[in-house]
Amino acid sequence: MSNAVRIFTHAFTMVFHDLGATLRATYVGVSLVALSVVLFLTLAPNMFGSMMLATETDAFNPDAFGNAGAAVVAILVMAVGYIMMVAAWHRYVLLPEGQRDGGFTPGAGIVLGYFGRSLLLGIIVGIAAIPLFVPLGVIASAGNDILTNLVAIPLFAILGWVLLRLSLILPACTIGKDMKLTESWAASRPLSGAIIGLTIILGVVDFVLNLVISVLPAPYILGVVSVITSVLFALVSASILTTLYGIAVEGREV
Repeated sequence: MSNAVRIFTHAFTMVFHDLGATLRATYVGVSLVALSVVLFLTLAPNMFGSMMLATETDAFNPDAFGNAGAAVVAILVMAVGYIMMVAAWHRYVLLPEGQRDGGFTPGAGIVLGYFGRSLLLGIIVGIAAIPLFVPLGVIASAGNDILTNLVAIPLFAILGWVLLRLSLILPACTIGKDMKLTESWAASRPLSGAIIGLTIILGVVDFVLNLVISVLPAPYILGVVSVITSVLFALVSASILTTLYGIAVEGREV
């Protein structure tokens, strides 16, 4: 667990030690995420508010989804923004000095490659989740919420562990390396224990952030704060993945 804490601390520090440099490296992606929020607020404000209050059944408003086309555009802009942001961060950390002249903003090929690999990882984890969550569904159907949560936590940890083990292909593709899933799995084997710890740490951080955000009063304030925290969480997660790649593939020290 100490190795996991050290990797998390290193990744967190890389993002926040010089926030100006972080923003300069990722400004295109961050700007697109911000633009998507502006699009939501101006073109589909009712939908934005309804989505932020989705956990409250009495807040659901079917009329809020009248401008679905604008929302789809905003969601696409946000998705591209997130990919460009995390890909730029990978490049900022991993590109050697001689290859930095072109900047860190990824081109269309890298963005599409990152999206395709992310989709592949999602499909793999989704398939892996099916046999794991069958017993969870049986327990949940019995109405035992405490036991359901106790079983769900390690199952999510296992899936997170598998995802991180395979996800070294993501930073690799941003610097022109065509890494296979089997190569990512093999390279991350020495870090298996640390990756379990990192999965737990990320889960706890995500839970605490969501708990804090949930007490915010207004849906629009809640939405904007949610986007800001999700951007920072995504950068820290990308930084963790970058650190794992640096250690497992490039032999870097933390």
